[in-house]
Amino acid sequence: MSRRKDIFREERLQLIVERLLEAKKIYVTDLAREFNLSSSSIRMDLAELEVRGLLQRTYGGAILTEKMGGNLVMNKLILHAREKTLREEKDAIGQAAAALIEDGDTLMIDGGSTLWHVAHHLQGRRNLTIVTNATNLLPVLLEIPDSEIYVSGGLLRRHDEILVGDIALDILGRFNTAKCLLGMDGVSLEFGLTATDFPIAAAKRKMIASCKQILVICDHTKLGHVCLLPVAPLEKMDYLITDSGAAPAFLAEIRRRGPQVITG
Repeated sequence: MSRRKDIFREERLQLIVERLLEAKKIYVTDLAREFNLSSSSIRMDLAELEVRGLLQRTYGGAILTEKMGGNLVMNKLILHAREKTLREEKDAIGQAAAALIEDGDTLMIDGGSTLWHVAHHLQGRRNLTIVTNATNLLPVLLEIPDSEIYVSGGLLRRHDEILVGDIALDILGRFNTAKCLLGMDGVSLEFGLTATDFPIAAAKRKMIASCKQILVICDHTKLGHVCLLPVAPLEKMDYLITDSGAAPAFLAEIRRRGPQVITG
């Protein structure tokens, strides 16, 4: 049964990769039939996914490379499930990241379970101006003395407790802040900073464009992984803040490329 032609392209790319993960190889003719598209359109999709490092094109189709099979992340747990994992590591990361924030700073803060710990450790700072699209952070941000808090608005993704969409992107783009505290689903030496789905990746890109200094904050399980949506090259980071479980060789290569690395 063919799928509608009018689904968003990023949705189609995700479906193509999901099919590839299941079957290990896919064919242009099968995908053209499934999505009711021309073979040339499908080839353009495969070319885009190859540029992102998610597959290798072959004559008539594509295969999943052995290297990518274990590193590709398509989905993540809902926020409440993520909050229960690696709590000590995330708290250490949060403390290390908060140490880079000074009184009077202007911040843009992303959502996620690790960023909650960052916000918790900001309670000793004064006179902060904070812009966020994360509803899960609001209770702890409100406990920071004399802070000004701007919330982006937009469509609420319930499982992630993140505000996304055109309204969120418009509001985020109206600010220019000194520092951006950004979670990331995948950090790869080859393919840079990546996210699992389109609206969240778009919000992260907008945040990066609106801030002077980029602090990427994630636990060691995100390092070395690649997700469907590219966000930015590694060189866009000013800091990578992670935990002591990260592989030393990986962190050394990050440092060699320019960003500073801090382990909590």
